[in-house]
Amino acid sequence: MKNGPIWSPVRANSVASQIVLQVRDALFAGQLHPGDSLGSEKDLAARFDVSRISVRDALRTLETMGIIEIRVGAAGGARIADGNIEYFSDALAVQFKLAGVTEHEILDAQLAVESAIVEHAAQNRTPEDLARLTEILEEAKGLLDDPAAFTETGQRFHLALAEASGNRALIAQFKALRHVVWSRNAPRTNRNIAGRAHEMHRKLFKLVEQKNGERARAAMNEHLGSIRKTSFPTGSKEKHK
Repeated sequence: MKNGPIWSPVRANSVASQIVLQVRDALFAGQLHPGDSLGSEKDLAARFDVSRISVRDALRTLETMGIIEIRVGAAGGARIADGNIEYFSDALAVQFKLAGVTEHEILDAQLAVESAIVEHAAQNRTPEDLARLTEILEEAKGLLDDPAAFTETGQRFHLALAEASGNRALIAQFKALRHVVWSRNAPRTNRNIAGRAHEMHRKLFKLVEQKNGERARAAMNEHLGSIRKTSFPTGSKEKHK
């Protein structure tokens, strides 16, 4: 491996964590890339001058973090994994839940992320994106009296906007945020709310179609502001502990 990382022996108590840090730092420094081999447990134990048990613990942590994949067999060993945005989205959503991030905090983040998403969608949308959005809008039009089905279709519209942005970092953040926000929307939806949401979705579509990113951002702010009022009708604000 050309210009690869130079490993340093580790001696402190938390040996495995130091190995994890070295591998992670090498990845961010561009010294490691997807598919690069780290070698076997035996190879790594020799390079780091530690026991195979310490290496095994480090590899287990790196695998859990999604940094490496471990293959078995004659040509096996630890390799840097290919990127998996879905893994990141799910992991981030779980951490939101475990950390007790409030729905209000999530709505603040959603406002920032989806406003950026729709502006990028207006700049980057393709004919295929517009066709997908049109199909979803047509489907939603016949579901105004079915709150659960309409909400699911509306969620797919927002996801299609995210994908139209072409920005994978924004898409990953959007997918993580949706787990908290979307779970509470369906029970609140009625025909009036669905009708207003559908009209706003049509407006967003037109602005994206016209490549008017500035107005699309403003429209998304208005749309999500309406959702916020539905979620917090008294204007109360949850505080994180």
